[in-house]
Amino acid sequence: MKVRFYSAVLSLALIGTSVSVDATSKEDLLKEQQEVESRLKETERSQNQTSEKLILTKQERKEARAQLNEVNSRLDDLALKIADQQAAVAASKEQLRLTEAAISETLKELHQQEELLGSRLRAVQQKGDVKYIEVLLDAKDFGDLISRFSTVSEIIKQDDHVLQAYKGNVKQLSEQRSEQALLLESMKREQRKLLVLQTRIIAESELKRKLVVQLNTKVKELQQEQFSKAEEAEILADQRRLIQNELIALQEAERKAKEEAKRKAEEAARAAEAKRQAEAAEAARAAEAKKKKSDAPSAEPTIPEVESPTATPEQPADAVTSRPFHLPVQGYVSSPFGPRNNPLTGKPEIHKGIDLVNAKGTPIHAAAGGIVLRAGSATGYGNVVMVTHLIDGQVYTTVYAHLDSISVSAGQTVMPGKTVGTLGTTGWSTGPHLHFELHKGEWAVGQPNAVDPAPYIF
Repeated sequence: MKVRFYSAVLSLALIGTSVSVDATSKEDLLKEQQEVESRLKETERSQNQTSEKLILTKQERKEARAQLNEVNSRLDDLALKIADQQAAVAASKEQLRLTEAAISETLKELHQQEELLGSRLRAVQQKGDVKYIEVLLDAKDFGDLISRFSTVSEIIKQDDHVLQAYKGNVKQLSEQRSEQALLLESMKREQRKLLVLQTRIIAESELKRKLVVQLNTKVKELQQEQFSKAEEAEILADQRRLIQNELIALQEAERKAKEEAKRKAEEAARAAEAKRQAEAAEAARAAEAKKKKSDAPSAEPTIPEVESPTATPEQPADAVTSRPFHLPVQGYVSSPFGPRNNPLTGKPEIHKGIDLVNAKGTPIHAAAGGIVLRAGSATGYGNVVMVTHLIDGQVYTTVYAHLDSISVSAGQTVMPGKTVGTLGTTGWSTGPHLHFELHKGEWAVGQPNAVDPAPYIF
């Protein structure tokens, strides 16, 4: 779409060219006004759609965050249970160790007692227990014998009781060890279940976290899209304002042209009337003179005057058409117009301008006369100045990006070579340089009208 919102009046004031105001200019402006209005409505509709997507995505992100928090809360609770279970397992292991130590000690004592009793029994079986026989034979009478026999029997009985007690203690400890071993195994199984559940919840938490990250990225992209649409709407609104101002200027120029034409017509009518009256008077005088001459006896022949031909001035030679734009800053071209790999992302892209490298703070000049469409910050461009020009009936827009500072304001008239800012590295930039774009028509998101500036600059 071509932006033709500069009339001859504005062009004459800004650039110094002389173009007549005609109906075609007004028709072009009205057509351009309709196109800008249509694009502005489309941009606003797109903004609304993006806003709706952004609201839905933010709600989805909120729900995903709540789910992630719930999963993490479950994970924290499970971690406490696992810690308690691990402590219980450790305590059960320690109790089992103490029981096994007690069993070992009891078995040791039991073995000692069994060896002692076994030695006695073997001695009695082989040669009799001399001590017990001596005790019985030393009895004074039958009553004493019975008493001593009872004592010996009681000693033997007590030894057997001690032995049985040891065996019972060993059995009890063995049963206790079995119970504790079963309990420990049960605890270990429960611990394994908790660990498996923890692994599953961690996996679920990771999925939720990735979803939140994806939604965060989507929110940022939608916010960036919304911001870009807002910037485009601002530029289109500026262009609509300029078109409206230009239409007003055209209407005023037409009004003045009509008044001038009316004045000239009235002057021409008066001049024509005066000429008619003069011609009538001259005709009357000529008729009177002719009558007098016809009455005279003779007259000299009259020689008609021959009108000299008017000299035709020599036609000027055709002017040499020069390139319409000047180089905005001196420097070497680090990246020309066309295909390249983006220096920030490494992805292939079409570079919609040329990069001119020079020192930070170097003045940047307007490549041609025009009016400042935008002067401020813009996504990717950083500090940027956009200037619209009308040259030989064609509208162009130049873009000066990554500026360190800006020295003009929107709506300001600039002449060729006017300083618009200083070279810098703001926005998406890897070092000090001027990113210069030339658009044959209006600027729009995606730079559909961008052309290679090189053929237009000398």
